[in-house]
Amino acid sequence: MTPFILLLALSVHSVFEGLALGLQSDMASVLNMLIAIIIHKGAASSSLGISLVKTFPTDFRLCRQLVFLFACATPLGVGLGMAVSNAGDIYEIVFSSIAAGSFVYIACSEVVVEEFSIPGNRYWKLLAFLLGATVITMLWFLD
Repeated sequence: MTPFILLLALSVHSVFEGLALGLQSDMASVLNMLIAIIIHKGAASSSLGISLVKTFPTDFRLCRQLVFLFACATPLGVGLGMAVSNAGDIYEIVFSSIAAGSFVYIACSEVVVEEFSIPGNRYWKLLAFLLGATVITMLWFLD
């Protein structure tokens, strides 16, 4: 059951990534978001692929079908984001907020909790977390 839950979670997350990309209005923002998604998608797809192959070592057809569903999630989100961005400002604001909120929620409830629940190197993890948060915050001030 674990790979199906992982597939569902990563696919929903990918829809929101695509949604955030589809809502971008200028080329620089699109390229920045696209680069981030490409880098992030590689890690997510590797995680999903490993989980699927471990669970279904002899059924590669099923693995390919599930990976295909995952691959379709981001383009679906991009299309939804582009459609919403043409619908009006309030829809764009609402969907941008949902996309941003899902990123923060997944980071805080899944990634950070998981990393800090594993003993060892907690101070280094905290330092890396604070450094990453500082760098992301500093990006806000760039023109």
